[in-house]
Amino acid sequence: MKKKHLLLLASLLVVAFGCSKDPIITDPDNTKPPVVKPPVVVPPTVEPGKPGDFKIPENQKDYYKSIDFTKNGIQLKNQLTYLTTTKLTKKLTYSDIWDACKATDVTPDGKDVYLIYGHKGVTSGDKAYTRGKNENGGGIGQWNREHTYAQALGSPALGQSGPGADAHHLRSADVKWNGARDNLKFAKGTGNSGPVASGWYPGDEWRGDVARMMMYMYITYNTQCPPSGVAVGERNGIDPAMINLLLEWNAIDPVSDMERNRNNYHSNTSNSAAQGNRNPFIDNPYLATQIWGGTSAENNWK
Repeated sequence: MKKKHLLLLASLLVVAFGCSKDPIITDPDNTKPPVVKPPVVVPPTVEPGKPGDFKIPENQKDYYKSIDFTKNGIQLKNQLTYLTTTKLTKKLTYSDIWDACKATDVTPDGKDVYLIYGHKGVTSGDKAYTRGKNENGGGIGQWNREHTYAQALGSPALGQSGPGADAHHLRSADVKWNGARDNLKFAKGTGNSGPVASGWYPGDEWRGDVARMMMYMYITYNTQCPPSGVAVGERNGIDPAMINLLLEWNAIDPVSDMERNRNNYHSNTSNSAAQGNRNPFIDNPYLATQIWGGTSAENNWK
């Protein structure tokens, strides 16, 4: 082969090798660290009925054993709905409510009943705070069974059976003063109970009671008794059927002894006019905060 041909061949070989891909460098001595895959994270299994940081009182533990209190929002609301409705083992009649109120709304001496919307310190008239336990009926100067969730505001209307005879929202009330409330919706106010520009203010003394009863009616009867149907104000961002004013009232007005007595009476089915279920927001107002957020209420289980 001629010399110039040899030179040309050599040049082509140099170009060919210069344009080739980088060679794959192996690690025959296995000196590189192995590739470690991230571990698969498995969320912890939550034991049903085991509360998060709650310390539930001994007399309530069994009642709430099926609830997973690590949940919040609508998930927790739905669990409480199932519990409350399944524990409602006795449907009271509207006539039964007389006996229920006389057992649950009584003053410590057992002689009188507290009148919802009554003005503290007032002893007579339509704004009285208490009245004789047996002074009940439909006349002026007597007390009647007040539907705190007004019958006509239900969707459909409540009537006087089922939700209309649920003792957890039927309270002793002066006939005349309760008539002044009529079907007015609950609205923002201050001081004693009475009509306000946008509805009816239940009074500083009773606003927490009202809020917790409206929450109970909502989780028990759902679309028939939405808070938005019975109260006016800003709607809740988590659940538009909830009114934030009720969350505020629940937070600023603590649970009373009478509310606790009502809950304990109705959960004891040996009592003649007991329903069998409890209002969970009386046992722990903080459950409302855990479901709907808003103004943080007191945690009775810490």
